Amino acid sequence: MRMNLADGPIDVFTINPRTTDQVLYWRDIQTVTRLSQKFDCTGVLIFTGNDVYVDPWLVAHQLLNETETLCPLIAVNPVYMHPFTAAKMISSFAYLYKRKVYLNLVTGTALSYLEALGDGLSHDERYERLQEYVQIVSLLLSGPGLVNFSGKYYQVSNLFLLPSVPAELFPGFLIAGQSEAAQRICAEVGGTGMQMLKPQLEQAVTSQRGIHFGIVTRGKESEAWEAAKRLYPEDEEGREVLDFSMGNTDSVWKRDLKGISDDPRSLPPNYWLTPFRNLKADCPTVVGDYEYVAGLLVRLIERGIRTFILEIAPQEQEFYHINVAFEMAAKRIFSGDGALAARPREAVEPDAFAG
Repeated sequence: MRMNLADGPIDVFTINPRTTDQVLYWRDIQTVTRLSQKFDCTGVLIFTGNDVYVDPWLVAHQLLNETETLCPLIAVNPVYMHPFTAAKMISSFAYLYKRKVYLNLVTGTALSYLEALGDGLSHDERYERLQEYVQIVSLLLSGPGLVNFSGKYYQVSNLFLLPSVPAELFPGFLIAGQSEAAQRICAEVGGTGMQMLKPQLEQAVTSQRGIHFGIVTRGKESEAWEAAKRLYPEDEEGREVLDFSMGNTDSVWKRDLKGISDDPRSLPPNYWLTPFRNLKADCPTVVGDYEYVAGLLVRLIERGIRTFILEIAPQEQEFYHINVAFEMAAKRIFSGDGALAARPREAVEPDAFAG
């Protein structure tokens, strides 16, 4: 799925499944990891929080140990880990695996979780703390040398980290969030800003270079919708839980998306929010045939998107069909202006599956 453009790579990250069943949880993580490697993705986003069964750094260790090229995109929230500990984990991975780590820097979780952890900071204060967090991590990883830092939320004195991380393995920072505070911190730390795909599609893309959405695609649009409704059937209980959860969050993007989902008549025909409404995805889903999806990918790339985070069901056929759309998009870009340098790899053939 990855591409190389004249101005840099197009990175594609998948997402660890949002499986709540304890028996299926680890199996689905392993499935997504294996398929992300097979279909040439950049890496996999690994969640953090009170409600994940396995710590994300342990999942990242397993991913690095079992794959050849995948890079973990680890969700990091300052409320759960000191910046020195995060830097030490990144340094350890670089030393052991000689592979890059990406950090999905977040500040939000359920307000009740923050209260349980004794974190009483406001929304914007949590982003201020995140900025200091990134500064300390960066200073430690850039060593050697002693790090001194005196901020509002963190103070360290004569702190050092061994070993330092080579420049080519320095982590990539992705900043989630749609608020002004999130965008300001993203600019100040030089991160890749992430946005949700909005109903205006590529027309809503701003200066941020990353985007998050799900895809269900097939050769025909009718087949794509059949697959989408099979993967994400209506779930009244999930809708009720989402409605209840809105009183337990101060997330700007989640409130925006919930507001959009309450009036689906205003949405474009291929922009689908049922998975979000059913608590099966934290983003909108695009449903369409290969031509439609490939065209959207091309337009997003033309608008400056260089990082995709994709919700993909943990099934081989879903990866296969999305890969077809990405290959079509790559061919269009290459034939259009020659900007795309084809990434040499063998064509991916699916294992036997139905659909």
